[in-house]
Amino acid sequence: RRATPAVARKLQDAFARLCQRDTGPMVEEEFMECHSIVRARKLAQKPVSLPSELRQPDRRALDLAVFELLGVTSAREREALCDELYRETAGHFRQIRLVEIQKQEQRARAEGREFRTDELAADLWDALTEEERQPVAEWLAAQTAGRGGARFVIPEGRPHLPDASDFLDASTVFFRVSGERKPVAVRLPSRTHAEMVFTLARLGLHGAIRLPENESDAAALKARLDARLAANHERAQQLARSRASDERRVNDLAGLLERWLIHGRPRDEKRNDTSRSETAGET
Repeated sequence: RRATPAVARKLQDAFARLCQRDTGPMVEEEFMECHSIVRARKLAQKPVSLPSELRQPDRRALDLAVFELLGVTSAREREALCDELYRETAGHFRQIRLVEIQKQEQRARAEGREFRTDELAADLWDALTEEERQPVAEWLAAQTAGRGGARFVIPEGRPHLPDASDFLDASTVFFRVSGERKPVAVRLPSRTHAEMVFTLARLGLHGAIRLPENESDAAALKARLDARLAANHERAQQLARSRASDERRVNDLAGLLERWLIHGRPRDEKRNDTSRSETAGET
């Protein structure tokens, strides 16, 4: 009744846009994925970040219109109030989520349930540095960004690398692609290039990559790649043994961690294709 026609129109338009989608939770995504109170308390030491829902333009438009309805005439003040409202809202729901996680953990202990492998892995993930968490495809793109090189495409399929003594195909990686009678041949400039492509394909990476054209530069990059993969394996084993003693449990936990170190955690796994990573690196 008190809204001016202009404010009423803003409210109606913003609410109509918001109603066209599913609204998300007000809790930060990493807290939603967290099931360990120890890990949750570590995460709570970080500054509050806004969940996806509180970053949506339609929600912000609606809330700005509400502040205008309440009598805040300055657009700058409305923006500042909206920012403060969202920080307080996210912080409030963070505290609620912390209590939920604690109660869930208490119930699990009362029921005698062990933590799942992915729950333990998520907790250990926080012990890694940002550099360690970088997926291999992104790391590779960063290594070659701005240095030229040649573009190659790794197809999907099971890779096979002939013996180094093979006179014709020592620098060729063959891919057995589902539905294809003949394997797809990817011919590379040198044996070093072929070994690197074979390694990446065995990791489950495919798409476009950029590698140095010069064989000596490619060998240096391959050495760095091998060292990173070895470090990933060692770090995953080290972290897994810090949380589990049963060998099967250790292997499961280390295997999952190592996969995340290669491909990124599932919620961050936006670039399984090396082609997307290359684009990001070149940009």
